[in-house]
Amino acid sequence: MPINLEQFAQQFDRECIQVCKVYDWTTHVVQLAQDITFTFPTGSLTGVTISQVNCSITLLECAEDARRDIECTVGNQIVTLQAVTLSKTIQVVLEVTGTNTTGAQVTVVSNPALITTSEEVILCAPEGTTVCCNAVQNTFNTCRVGAFTQSGNNITANISVRICQSIVVTFEVILEVAARFCQPRPEIICEEECPVDVFPPQCPAVFPTMM
Repeated sequence: MPINLEQFAQQFDRECIQVCKVYDWTTHVVQLAQDITFTFPTGSLTGVTISQVNCSITLLECAEDARRDIECTVGNQIVTLQAVTLSKTIQVVLEVTGTNTTGAQVTVVSNPALITTSEEVILCAPEGTTVCCNAVQNTFNTCRVGAFTQSGNNITANISVRICQSIVVTFEVILEVAARFCQPRPEIICEEECPVDVFPPQCPAVFPTMM
């Protein structure tokens, strides 16, 4: 449906707004596997026969370490982009399930362990822009436990981690737009009314006609 520009101009005024412009937005997968030693509260594993070990992960920090210009061929065009080095800190917690000496099932959680890693991502991130990355919250993110050994209050396990990140490059800009100020909606008043008695149906063929 075509826009009536004259009507549009009458309804909206020119306004300047400050917004966060997105220069680039992509996703990137972090995958790594390494042996990690987890510590547990003193005595928490004593007498426990381990039957299952699971792990959970949290992306604590993702920060930019450095960026450099790089020429890339995109389609048939050579463009100048930026190779951005991002360092990540991942928190891993081990959860152990088993039975104690009385035969009762118990679950013991380790103290958090930290994994640090860094990777280079190609972005449109010219000087002055800000690069932010966060973990995408979905079932794609996984943490798996491989072989493990126990020694007292410690468990050393092979941990495989996979995290999907959302990486956004932004810069604050001021834009001129056609807009109008918003107004609050009217208040909704909900009044409860006294119910009206509903009489049961009568039998006019019987009463009162037969009196």
